[in-house]
Amino acid sequence: MILNILIILIFVFYFILTIKSLNNALYFLFILLSTYRVQFDILGFPMNLLSCFIWIVVFVWFIKNFRNIALSLRSLFSKPIQVIKNKNIFGSFKWPIILILISAFISVLASYNTTKALGLFKSYFLESIFLFVVMVSSIKNKKQFKNIIYSLGFLSVLIFVLSLYQRLTGNFTFSTTGVIEDNRVISFFGYPNANGLILVPIFFLNLLNLLQDKKIYLKVFNVLIFFTSFITVFWSKSESAIIAMIAGLLIFLSFKLINYKKFFYFVSFGIILVALLFPYIAKSPQTVDVPSDKVYSIKEKLLLQDLSGQIRRNMYGETKQLLKEKPIFGSGLNGYQNDSTKYHKYDYIEIFLYPHSIFMNFYVSLGFFGILGFLWLIINLIKVTISKYFSGSYDQIFILLTMLAIIIQGIVEVPYFKNDLSVVWWVVFVGAIVLGRKDKLGDIV
Repeated sequence: MILNILIILIFVFYFILTIKSLNNALYFLFILLSTYRVQFDILGFPMNLLSCFIWIVVFVWFIKNFRNIALSLRSLFSKPIQVIKNKNIFGSFKWPIILILISAFISVLASYNTTKALGLFKSYFLESIFLFVVMVSSIKNKKQFKNIIYSLGFLSVLIFVLSLYQRLTGNFTFSTTGVIEDNRVISFFGYPNANGLILVPIFFLNLLNLLQDKKIYLKVFNVLIFFTSFITVFWSKSESAIIAMIAGLLIFLSFKLINYKKFFYFVSFGIILVALLFPYIAKSPQTVDVPSDKVYSIKEKLLLQDLSGQIRRNMYGETKQLLKEKPIFGSGLNGYQNDSTKYHKYDYIEIFLYPHSIFMNFYVSLGFFGILGFLWLIINLIKVTISKYFSGSYDQIFILLTMLAIIIQGIVEVPYFKNDLSVVWWVVFVGAIVLGRKDKLGDIV
């Protein structure tokens, strides 16, 4: 009863804050990304704190912009061809987003459990894309976008503080996997790698503020974010995140040394090609080691010959068999674990929620048209950021770096299908739009 009253009071406070200042509510929202872990039911429908915060923001934005939205919808029905041809504030991202939304909805119908799939559609696509729309229309300049990065940075410091406490005491851990791994911090999340997944994009977005802010207190704050993010990832022993951070910094250095448009494209599309093809060319292991205390060399880890790598290569093989059977629609949202059971070889290895490969994750969950939409979206981001960078919008390099780091980590991880990660994913696209914005905002549609 007391908890319910507390939650209601939190919602009332946040609703009042959103009415008074939508942007301040947005900044506060990013500090609260980990609140998706606080889950409950509303009239029998599963919800979480973060979802409620997002819907409050969307509702208030809708009411404040009702007239413009109504006019846009009227234009859509009265002059559909003209509206389709018109460029708007979403630029080249509009059609890939529409394709992704349609594919995600179809994937709900393709899933074996429509109710659970609908919940995932709400959390990972409907909410995050609605929030993306709100951000694109509300975040109007570089200063406001930098404020979002400050909020994400503050979240990363909170993650570090809790990780430090866990590191020192071993207390206050909440594992969702049923496995407590020694000497690996999990902070607010249910497993160690979740720290790396959220901190990699924050780490690279923070470079924008770190390298540009002049005020001493902001420089100190940005340096704090830079080092605490890396320390938290190190304590989490998230090897994919460490590699993504190091690789991203090396790419940044190479871009500065070889400031040539074709080189930018070569590196960017090279990373996409590797991430796209890797799970298909990686050979499944003959056997998978039984979990033990065996220590693997760095070479074995890099070649995916350690236990984690063996599990991933085995998972890729199982997923390829699944996709041969379902090449168009995949397994649908929430269907991978169920559909991959018949291909699963080793009982002592759990069946994961997703196959741990960024593009294979999209393919198996959203089908052929879903992966096509995400590839289209990412390619457009690369083209937009590189084009604008060489046209004088130098901030775009940080947006490009962030996406490339996410893809590098995504070669062996799942950097989208989680409440907080899906929100941060769309922040990257907000940055590409806002940091390159010169004209006044266009229509909503």
